[in-house]
Amino acid sequence: MIRQSFSLITARRDLYQAQLLFYLFIASLTMFFLATLATYVIIRTQAFQPITRDYTALRIPASFWLSTGLLLVVGYLLERAAWHVRREMQPGFRSALRLAFWAGLLFTVVQAVGLCGLLVQHFAEIDGSTKAYGMSFTISFVHALHVLGGVVFLGWVWYQAERGRYDHERHWAVNHCAGYWHFLDIVWVAMLVTFLLTR
Repeated sequence: MIRQSFSLITARRDLYQAQLLFYLFIASLTMFFLATLATYVIIRTQAFQPITRDYTALRIPASFWLSTGLLLVVGYLLERAAWHVRREMQPGFRSALRLAFWAGLLFTVVQAVGLCGLLVQHFAEIDGSTKAYGMSFTISFVHALHVLGGVVFLGWVWYQAERGRYDHERHWAVNHCAGYWHFLDIVWVAMLVTFLLTR
């Protein structure tokens, strides 16, 4: 009985430490992306105000809208996975993780197409608009790298789920994975809105 009590205390402490590290990680990423978007807005609105001629508006690749849908699907599926594991519904839990993983991989493919489109426009414009395409490419690429990291994290969670490591009591990694993808959703939507408002 005493040994079980100490084990429970240790598990609780590990959970709180993991949650603290996760929140600090998300807070640092939030500050990074906010600073990046603020810099983009300042440069786009101040440096692109010519006196004699207009610059070409930023054309957002059509594939970005598809990748937005895929990103939201991943967040939804991970929320479903967390819902299933809390109720000890293991088949539905693993199925949601599997679908989320493949949707995340598909996002990276679709996003790569959009990034290539931005690069093509970057080198095609000769009126100075290349700066806008170059900056939007860089920001989108950095976000895509974080998504790739999220896919790796999701793959690890899925692998552990297939080994039966999660149940209704121990599933904090699933919650953190879902939280990270929700964060990526919010950042991506904020980026698209920023691109649209400062075209």
